[in-house]
Formats: sequence, structure tokens, C-alpha cells
Amino acid sequence: MVISTSNPLPNSGPQKLSLGARWSVYKELSKSGIVALVLISVLGGYLIGQPSETMFSLKHMLLTLFGILFLASGSSALNQLQEVTVDAKMPRTSKRPLPSGRISKGEALTFVLTFVILGLILLAMISWTELVLGALAVISYNGFYTLWWKRKWAYAAVPGAIPGALPILMGHVAVTEQLWAPGGIYLFFILFFWQMPHFWALALRYKDDYAVGEFPTLPVAKGSGVTIFQIVLWCLAYVALALVAPLFLRVGNFYLSVTLLMSLKLLWELVRFVKQPESKRWLHFFLWINFSLIAYIGAAAIDLWSVYLIPYFTR
Repeated sequence: MVISTSNPLPNSGPQKLSLGARWSVYKELSKSGIVALVLISVLGGYLIGQPSETMFSLKHMLLTLFGILFLASGSSALNQLQEVTVDAKMPRTSKRPLPSGRISKGEALTFVLTFVILGLILLAMISWTELVLGALAVISYNGFYTLWWKRKWAYAAVPGAIPGALPILMGHVAVTEQLWAPGGIYLFFILFFWQMPHFWALALRYKDDYAVGEFPTLPVAKGSGVTIFQIVLWCLAYVALALVAPLFLRVGNFYLSVTLLMSLKLLWELVRFVKQPESKRWLHFFLWINFSLIAYIGAAAIDLWSVYLIPYFTR
């Protein structure tokens, strides 16, 4: 059911919630599922970047993870605060905490400020580079993407992938202290290329929602045919980039074996999705492209860390 643009938001004020219900609301407000994927990428970037000659610091890693956790949660909540009116129009988002009236705008703003500021403070404790990258991620996502690119451009997902790819670079930079290290830049582009087929598959599925919200996403502005072509193009580039990892990272047979198998599976799901884009195949492809990202990053981290772990298992 589409909510009319002329109707007020479902509830005029926030509801009184139990502690458990409030925790659930904050999880939704911060888009915890997306944030969890962000943290996986940060952890991967950190572990892949860990220099063999440097002592591993659990405290430093946790500081990095929590800094980005708070920043990503605050940024995601700010996105919902910025788009509350549009979210109320679209069936997919109308039950989010703000349009459903389960939380007030004032409380949401307090959450945003607390988490963003806390995240920036923790990142500043790591390095000024991390602070700048974190601030750049928020500005580019909540500023340029949310307020401009997303509302004006069919290909907004391309520049919008920059803030989405910064967390894995931040994880790498946190431990290497090198912004332009080939490994970190490579990981940035893996996440960058992954986002286009990931988002456009979702945008294709919810094309009508985005049309109601007046977002000119690629399926809305250019149609399904162009969108599917772009998904195929970017997905092939993403897989190709994953397979050339040995040129940038110290990975070997384990990584290549996992990546080859995952890539074949992903391409198979891509073919099935292209043949029946309106069927449930979109969900299979959407899930497998997400699994592939975890597999690629995880395999690289395991391959690199096997140098540290093998001696313990061979004693």
C-alpha cells in the first residue's frame, strides 16, 4: 500500500517504549544490518593490512572498529532523519522508526550527534588520517549523496559508492598508517565495484517504491534493460578485480581457490538473474553478491594470517 503524500506521518509523536523495544528502534535507526557489513569490511581491511613485523594490538583494532561503528551508526540514523518525509511515502520504508512515529526527530537527532561525535573522537585517537577519512565518509554520504546525487542523478550509486568503500580503506590505514598503500587502494576498489550490482539489483526490485519517493534511480530513470546491462558490466569488473588480488596483496592458492569457486557461483547466479529479473532470482543474486564480498575479504585475510597461525598448529 502506498502512503499518500498528502497525509501526515502515521503518528504525531513518539511512543513510550520499553527498554527492549527502544533497543530495537535504535538498531533500525542505525541500519544495524548494513553497519554489520561495514564492520566486516573494516575488520578485513585491518587484518589484511597488519604488517608481519608489527605486534598485533587487540586494543587498537577494537578502537578502530568501535570508532567506525559509532560513526556509521550515526551517519545511517542521520540519513533516515534527512529522508523521513520520503520514507513515509514508500511502502518499503514507511515502517522505519521515524515515519512510524516510534521515535521523535529530537531523539533521533540526539542519537545522531552522540554517535557521530563519539565516532570521530575515537578515530582521532587513532590518527588524524582516520579522522579526516571518517569525516569525509559522513560528508560525502549525508551531504553530497543524500541531499544531491541521489535526488538528481540516475547514476548516483557510482559516486555514492565512495563513502561506502571508505571503511575498508580506513581499516587498512589504521594499522599500516599508509593512505596510498597498494593493498588499501585495492580493497577500496573491491568494495567500490561491489556496490553497483548490489544496489542496482535492490533498486530494480523496489523500482516502484523509488518512483513513489521520486528518486531517479537507474531503473526508474533509464528502465530495467539499462539497469540489467549495468549490473552485468559492473559485476564482471568486480569479479575480475577479485581474481587479480595477487597483484596487490600477498595472497596465494587458498585465496585463489576460494575466489574462483565463489566467482563461478556468483556468475551463475548472475546469468539466472538476467534471464528472469522479475522473479525471485533477484534475491539469490543479491544474497550471493553479498556473500562474495565476505568470501573475498575473508579468504584474503585467512591467506595472509596463515603465516602467523601455521606455526601454532605445527608445534
